[in-house]
Amino acid sequence: MGPRSDALTAAIDEAWRVFKRPAPATTGVCENCCMDRDIEAAFLKTDARDLPAVYVQQWYNAAYDDTISHLHIAWFLPRVMELLVAGEQVALVGHEVVFQRMRASGYPAQWADLEVAAVQGFAEAFFAALLADEIPRADPDIDSWLCMFGTGGVEIAPLLRAMDAMPDTALAEKLNQTWCYNGWGDISLDSFWNDSPAKRQAWDWYTSETLLQRMESTAMAGSEKALEVHSVIARVRAREGL
Repeated sequence: MGPRSDALTAAIDEAWRVFKRPAPATTGVCENCCMDRDIEAAFLKTDARDLPAVYVQQWYNAAYDDTISHLHIAWFLPRVMELLVAGEQVALVGHEVVFQRMRASGYPAQWADLEVAAVQGFAEAFFAALLADEIPRADPDIDSWLCMFGTGGVEIAPLLRAMDAMPDTALAEKLNQTWCYNGWGDISLDSFWNDSPAKRQAWDWYTSETLLQRMESTAMAGSEKALEVHSVIARVRAREGL
């Protein structure tokens, strides 16, 4: 794993600039119950740049309701980004939920254009680093990371285009890690996708004729992993009548 890319550094610097604001009056999550009492008492008094991973984990571990707002998330969102890039576990239940609360707070429609652009810029820089194996301790399941962004309302079309732009064998490797293991393979969408509109985008890309043909060509060029991926896509397309 190499140092943080220039694009990721720029994206996080921009997020700190755009989301610079004081902490809100409340945490936006369950009080006097879900969070450790000492951490809850210190959470809003701690500078966002200094929030330890365990504080952020506690916030994600706490229940929230429909009253959660943009203000509860925005002030420390760049810190969440930093922790993700460092390979830290932000949400104990799984990284897939990290941006879900943005969508619950009205993202992207109720967030400022500059804020949406900052989040999108981070998503694209992070995903590029992920594909380049630059994120420490990253789960190899690409679908789980698409899910993380898609369930938050982040536009995943540029992330899918980033995979389209990968060298054939590198793409085959990534998809093989996601779908093929222990001699078994299938295209199974992460359970955290729920009702996200991006879920359909991901599925259509995974099962596309274009990807099938690309993996066939890569397999014919000698890639066994591409052959396995091709077999998975072909089997799923036949099952789904595509």
